[in-house]
Amino acid sequence: MSEMCWEINPNCMAKAEGPKKQPCPAFEQKKNCFEIDRKPFLTKLSEEQKAMMTNWMKENCPKCAVYGRHQAEVSAMINSFD
Repeated sequence: MSEMCWEINPNCMAKAEGPKKQPCPAFEQKKNCFEIDRKPFLTKLSEEQKAMMTNWMKENCPKCAVYGRHQAEVSAMINSFD
């Protein structure tokens, strides 16, 4: 089995403790971040929240160690938000 995104990323918010811990659909589904369909999650958000989330991913995902190992897959995920 290949490494999962939360194992590759030392700063994963899903495995953080205390107030830094954030819910992560990929972690909850035991899939890599680039393997899940985020659209159902995003449709539940307001337009402002959706824009904030997609902008955060566009800015931060390319900086993540997962991007270095799965650049094509992560880029495709990011580009799906346009």
